[in-house]
Amino acid sequence: MSLSIGPISLPIDRLLILVCLAITFIVGAFAAKKDKVSVDGSIAGIFILSMLAARISFVVQYWAEYQQDLWSMIDIRDGGFDAWTAIIVGLVSLIVFAWKQPKACKALIKAYLVGFCVWGITTFSLRMLNYTAQQLPAIMVKQLDGIAVDLNKVEQGKPRVINLWATWCPPCRREMPVLQEAQQEMTDVGFVFVNQGEHSEVIEQFLSREDLALGNVMADTRGVLGYQIGSRALPTTLFINAQGELVDAHLGELSKASLKAKLEKIEKLEVE
Repeated sequence: MSLSIGPISLPIDRLLILVCLAITFIVGAFAAKKDKVSVDGSIAGIFILSMLAARISFVVQYWAEYQQDLWSMIDIRDGGFDAWTAIIVGLVSLIVFAWKQPKACKALIKAYLVGFCVWGITTFSLRMLNYTAQQLPAIMVKQLDGIAVDLNKVEQGKPRVINLWATWCPPCRREMPVLQEAQQEMTDVGFVFVNQGEHSEVIEQFLSREDLALGNVMADTRGVLGYQIGSRALPTTLFINAQGELVDAHLGELSKASLKAKLEKIEKLEVE
Protein backbone atom coordinates (compact mmCIF):
# COMPACT_ATOMS: atom_id res chain seq x y z
CA MET A 1 0.00 0.00 0.00
CA SER A 2 2.85 2.42 0.67
CA LEU A 3 6.57 2.85 0.19
CA SER A 4 8.56 4.14 3.16
CA ILE A 5 11.90 5.90 2.75
CA GLY A 6 13.14 6.97 6.16
CA PRO A 7 10.41 9.11 7.78
CA ILE A 8 8.59 9.63 4.46
CA SER A 9 5.80 7.33 3.29
CA LEU A 10 3.97 7.61 -0.02
CA PRO A 11 0.88 5.69 -1.11
CA ILE A 12 1.71 3.41 -4.03
CA ASP A 13 -0.98 4.95 -6.28
CA ARG A 14 0.31 8.51 -5.79
CA LEU A 15 3.91 7.39 -6.10
CA LEU A 16 3.02 5.70 -9.38
CA ILE A 17 1.62 8.96 -10.75
CA LEU A 18 4.86 10.77 -9.90
CA VAL A 19 6.96 8.02 -11.51
CA CYS A 20 4.86 8.11 -14.69
CA LEU A 21 5.09 11.90 -14.80
CA ALA A 22 8.89 11.62 -14.58
CA ILE A 23 8.87 9.04 -17.40
CA THR A 24 6.74 11.41 -19.50
CA PHE A 25 9.26 14.22 -19.01
CA ILE A 26 12.19 11.95 -19.95
CA VAL A 27 10.53 10.52 -23.07
CA GLY A 28 9.41 14.01 -24.09
CA ALA A 29 12.92 15.41 -23.73
CA PHE A 30 14.46 12.66 -25.90
CA ALA A 31 11.67 12.78 -28.50
CA ALA A 32 11.90 16.56 -28.87
CA LYS A 33 15.69 16.70 -28.98
CA LYS A 34 16.11 16.18 -32.73
CA ASP A 35 13.53 18.89 -33.52
CA LYS A 36 15.28 21.27 -31.12
CA VAL A 37 12.08 22.06 -29.24
CA SER A 38 11.04 21.71 -25.61
CA VAL A 39 7.87 20.07 -24.35
CA ASP A 40 8.55 20.32 -20.61
CA GLY A 41 6.25 23.31 -20.15
CA SER A 42 3.44 21.65 -22.08
CA ILE A 43 3.74 18.40 -20.12
CA ALA A 44 3.64 20.30 -16.82
CA GLY A 45 0.70 22.40 -18.01
CA ILE A 46 -1.36 19.38 -19.08
CA PHE A 47 -0.67 17.62 -15.78
CA ILE A 48 -1.61 20.67 -13.68
CA LEU A 49 -4.81 21.27 -15.65
CA SER A 50 -5.79 17.59 -15.27
CA MET A 51 -5.20 17.53 -11.52
CA LEU A 52 -6.95 20.86 -10.99
CA ALA A 53 -9.99 19.72 -12.95
CA ALA A 54 -10.03 16.38 -11.09
CA ARG A 55 -10.01 18.17 -7.74
CA ILE A 56 -12.74 20.62 -8.74
CA SER A 57 -14.88 17.75 -10.02
CA PHE A 58 -14.48 15.87 -6.72
CA VAL A 59 -15.33 18.96 -4.66
CA VAL A 60 -18.46 19.59 -6.75
CA GLN A 61 -19.60 16.00 -6.28
CA TYR A 62 -19.19 16.26 -2.49
CA TRP A 63 -20.02 19.92 -2.03
CA ALA A 64 -22.33 19.19 0.90
CA GLU A 65 -19.36 17.85 2.88
CA TYR A 66 -16.92 20.59 1.86
CA GLN A 67 -19.21 23.57 2.43
CA GLN A 68 -19.00 23.00 6.18
CA ASP A 69 -15.27 23.74 5.98
CA LEU A 70 -14.38 25.70 2.83
CA TRP A 71 -10.65 25.60 3.54
CA SER A 72 -10.72 21.82 3.25
CA MET A 73 -11.40 22.19 -0.49
CA ILE A 74 -7.75 23.05 -1.07
CA ASP A 75 -6.42 20.42 1.35
CA ILE A 76 -5.54 17.73 -1.18
CA ARG A 77 -4.12 15.45 1.50
CA ASP A 78 -7.50 13.73 1.61
CA GLY A 79 -6.79 12.31 -1.86
CA GLY A 80 -10.02 13.68 -3.32
CA PHE A 81 -9.58 13.57 -7.11
CA ASP A 82 -11.92 12.29 -9.81
CA ALA A 83 -9.86 9.98 -12.05
CA TRP A 84 -12.16 10.09 -15.08
CA THR A 85 -12.15 13.87 -15.08
CA ALA A 86 -8.34 13.86 -14.98
CA ILE A 87 -8.18 11.47 -17.96
CA ILE A 88 -10.70 13.38 -20.08
CA VAL A 89 -9.26 16.84 -19.34
CA GLY A 90 -5.75 15.49 -19.87
CA LEU A 91 -6.70 14.12 -23.30
CA VAL A 92 -8.41 17.36 -24.37
CA SER A 93 -5.49 19.44 -23.10
CA LEU A 94 -3.02 17.20 -24.96
CA ILE A 95 -4.91 17.74 -28.23
CA VAL A 96 -5.01 21.52 -27.70
CA PHE A 97 -1.33 21.80 -26.74
CA ALA A 98 -0.28 19.57 -29.66
CA TRP A 99 -2.38 21.60 -32.11
CA LYS A 100 -0.85 24.88 -30.92
CA GLN A 101 2.71 23.50 -31.15
CA PRO A 102 2.93 21.63 -34.47
CA LYS A 103 6.72 21.23 -34.25
CA ALA A 104 6.47 19.59 -30.83
CA CYS A 105 3.28 17.65 -31.63
CA LYS A 106 4.86 14.23 -32.19
CA ALA A 107 7.15 14.46 -29.17
CA LEU A 108 4.32 15.58 -26.90
CA ILE A 109 1.96 12.82 -28.01
CA LYS A 110 4.70 10.18 -27.77
CA ALA A 111 5.67 11.31 -24.26
CA TYR A 112 2.11 11.22 -22.92
CA LEU A 113 1.31 7.96 -24.69
CA VAL A 114 4.26 6.23 -23.01
CA GLY A 115 3.50 7.76 -19.60
CA PHE A 116 -0.19 6.84 -19.78
CA CYS A 117 0.53 3.28 -20.93
CA VAL A 118 2.98 2.73 -18.07
CA TRP A 119 0.40 4.07 -15.60
CA GLY A 120 -2.42 1.97 -17.06
CA ILE A 121 -0.49 -1.30 -17.22
CA THR A 122 0.97 -0.88 -13.71
CA THR A 123 -2.37 0.11 -12.19
CA PHE A 124 -4.10 -2.88 -13.80
CA SER A 125 -1.36 -5.23 -12.60
CA LEU A 126 -1.57 -3.94 -9.03
CA ARG A 127 -5.33 -4.42 -9.00
CA MET A 128 -4.97 -7.97 -10.25
CA LEU A 129 -2.50 -8.65 -7.43
CA ASN A 130 -4.92 -7.17 -4.90
CA TYR A 131 -7.65 -9.54 -6.05
CA THR A 132 -5.53 -12.47 -4.87
CA ALA A 133 -5.18 -11.08 -1.34
CA GLN A 134 -8.49 -9.43 -0.55
CA GLN A 135 -9.31 -11.10 2.74
CA LEU A 136 -8.58 -9.13 5.89
CA PRO A 137 -5.62 -10.73 7.70
CA ALA A 138 -6.54 -12.95 10.65
CA ILE A 139 -4.99 -11.27 13.69
CA MET A 140 -5.77 -10.93 17.38
CA VAL A 141 -6.12 -7.49 18.94
CA LYS A 142 -6.98 -6.42 22.48
CA GLN A 143 -9.92 -4.43 23.74
CA LEU A 144 -9.04 -1.65 26.16
CA ASP A 145 -10.02 -3.93 29.06
CA GLY A 146 -7.29 -6.36 27.96
CA ILE A 147 -9.52 -9.04 26.44
CA ALA A 148 -8.13 -10.48 23.21
CA VAL A 149 -10.50 -10.66 20.23
CA ASP A 150 -10.28 -11.75 16.61
CA LEU A 151 -10.35 -8.59 14.49
CA ASN A 152 -12.39 -10.40 11.84
CA LYS A 153 -15.16 -10.99 14.38
CA VAL A 154 -15.55 -7.31 15.33
CA GLU A 155 -18.65 -5.91 13.57
CA GLN A 156 -18.67 -9.02 11.38
CA GLY A 157 -21.36 -9.26 8.72
CA LYS A 158 -21.55 -5.58 7.79
CA PRO A 159 -19.34 -3.19 5.80
CA ARG A 160 -16.47 -1.99 7.98
CA VAL A 161 -14.07 0.91 8.22
CA ILE A 162 -10.90 -0.10 10.07
CA ASN A 163 -8.72 2.83 11.07
CA LEU A 164 -5.05 2.31 11.99
CA TRP A 165 -3.87 5.16 14.19
CA ALA A 166 -1.72 6.31 17.10
CA THR A 167 -2.01 9.07 19.70
CA TRP A 168 1.27 10.71 18.60
CA CYS A 169 0.11 11.04 14.96
CA PRO A 170 -1.20 14.59 14.14
CA PRO A 171 -3.31 13.62 11.08
CA CYS A 172 -4.77 10.72 13.09
CA ARG A 173 -5.91 13.18 15.74
CA ARG A 174 -7.33 15.61 13.16
CA GLU A 175 -9.49 12.96 11.47
CA MET A 176 -10.86 11.46 14.70
CA PRO A 177 -13.86 13.85 14.97
CA VAL A 178 -14.83 13.00 11.38
CA LEU A 179 -14.71 9.27 12.10
CA GLN A 180 -16.51 9.69 15.43
CA GLU A 181 -19.37 11.56 13.76
CA ALA A 182 -19.58 8.91 11.03
CA GLN A 183 -19.65 6.10 13.60
CA GLN A 184 -22.53 7.74 15.43
CA GLU A 185 -24.54 8.45 12.28
CA MET A 186 -23.88 5.35 10.13
CA THR A 187 -25.10 2.48 12.27
CA ASP A 188 -25.15 0.14 9.25
CA VAL A 189 -21.37 0.45 8.92
CA GLY A 190 -18.95 -0.94 11.51
CA PHE A 191 -16.15 1.42 12.54
CA VAL A 192 -13.13 -0.13 14.26
CA PHE A 193 -10.14 1.83 15.58
CA VAL A 194 -6.98 -0.27 15.83
CA ASN A 195 -4.22 1.61 17.64
CA GLN A 196 -0.73 0.72 16.46
CA GLY A 197 2.04 0.15 18.99
CA GLU A 198 0.58 1.71 22.15
CA HIS A 199 -0.86 0.27 25.35
CA SER A 200 -4.40 0.61 26.67
CA GLU A 201 -3.47 3.16 29.36
CA VAL A 202 -2.03 5.58 26.79
CA ILE A 203 -5.05 5.15 24.52
CA GLU A 204 -7.58 5.70 27.32
CA GLN A 205 -5.78 8.83 28.51
CA PHE A 206 -5.83 10.23 24.98
CA LEU A 207 -9.54 9.50 24.45
CA SER A 208 -10.40 11.10 27.78
CA ARG A 209 -8.23 14.16 27.16
CA GLU A 210 -9.70 14.74 23.67
CA ASP A 211 -13.27 13.96 24.84
CA LEU A 212 -13.71 11.30 22.17
CA ALA A 213 -16.54 8.79 22.51
CA LEU A 214 -15.42 6.04 20.14
CA GLY A 215 -16.67 2.48 20.02
CA ASN A 216 -14.59 -0.56 19.04
CA VAL A 217 -11.21 0.85 20.08
CA MET A 218 -8.58 -1.89 19.95
CA ALA A 219 -4.89 -2.10 20.80
CA ASP A 220 -2.45 -3.75 18.40
CA THR A 221 0.64 -3.23 20.55
CA ARG A 222 3.07 -4.83 18.08
CA GLY A 223 1.64 -3.16 14.97
CA VAL A 224 0.92 -6.51 13.33
CA LEU A 225 -2.00 -5.27 11.22
CA GLY A 226 -0.02 -2.45 9.62
CA TYR A 227 2.81 -4.83 8.80
CA GLN A 228 0.53 -7.46 7.25
CA ILE A 229 -1.38 -5.06 5.01
CA GLY A 230 1.84 -3.45 3.79
CA SER A 231 1.48 0.03 5.28
CA ARG A 232 3.84 1.37 7.95
CA ALA A 233 2.43 4.92 7.75
CA LEU A 234 -0.38 6.39 9.83
CA PRO A 235 -3.22 6.99 9.55
CA THR A 236 -4.24 4.15 7.26
CA THR A 237 -7.91 3.30 6.80
CA LEU A 238 -9.17 0.00 5.41
CA PHE A 239 -12.58 -0.47 3.80
CA ILE A 240 -14.04 -3.96 4.16
CA ASN A 241 -17.23 -5.23 2.55
CA ALA A 242 -19.85 -7.36 4.30
CA GLN A 243 -18.08 -10.53 3.13
CA GLY A 244 -14.88 -9.56 4.96
CA GLU A 245 -12.95 -8.62 1.81
CA LEU A 246 -10.58 -5.68 1.67
CA VAL A 247 -11.98 -3.60 -1.21
CA ASP A 248 -10.19 -0.28 -0.72
CA ALA A 249 -7.73 1.58 1.47
CA HIS A 250 -6.69 5.15 2.17
CA LEU A 251 -3.30 6.32 3.39
CA GLY A 252 -3.38 9.70 5.12
CA GLU A 253 -5.99 11.95 6.66
CA LEU A 254 -9.63 11.44 5.71
CA SER A 255 -12.06 14.28 5.16
CA LYS A 256 -15.86 13.90 5.29
CA ALA A 257 -15.90 13.93 1.50
CA SER A 258 -13.20 11.32 0.97
CA LEU A 259 -14.76 9.06 3.62
CA LYS A 260 -18.14 9.32 1.90
CA ALA A 261 -16.57 8.57 -1.49
CA LYS A 262 -14.93 5.41 -0.14
CA LEU A 263 -18.16 4.22 1.50
CA GLU A 264 -20.08 4.82 -1.72
CA LYS A 265 -17.57 2.60 -3.49
CA ILE A 266 -18.31 -0.21 -1.01
CA GLU A 267 -22.06 0.23 -1.57
CA LYS A 268 -21.60 0.09 -5.35
CA LEU A 269 -19.56 -3.11 -5.11
CA GLU A 270 -22.17 -4.67 -2.81
CA VAL A 271 -24.90 -3.97 -5.39
CA GLU A 272 -22.80 -5.45 -8.21
